[in-house]
Amino acid sequence: MTGVEEAVAREIRRIARDELRLAVEAGDGDELASSLDSLALLSLVVAVEDRFHVALTEEDAAHARSLADLARVVASRAPPEVLPP
Repeated sequence: MTGVEEAVAREIRRIARDELRLAVEAGDGDELASSLDSLALLSLVVAVEDRFHVALTEEDAAHARSLADLARVVASRAPPEVLPP
């Protein structure tokens, strides 16, 4: 992952932990669906969309199986001003 993608992944973890109170124990390459139920995963995706001002499609969700995949998609689409330093 690039530096920006790593920063996005850290922010996604923070959102899951601090805002949604989710216990995400998945590593960057682990499948998110194996550590979160479908409602928790949906809540996380919505919170990530809100935080980074992106819209994720069903196709994105199908391809973004891991935290690293999700961070990669978000980092490539988010406006630069909302990306973490």
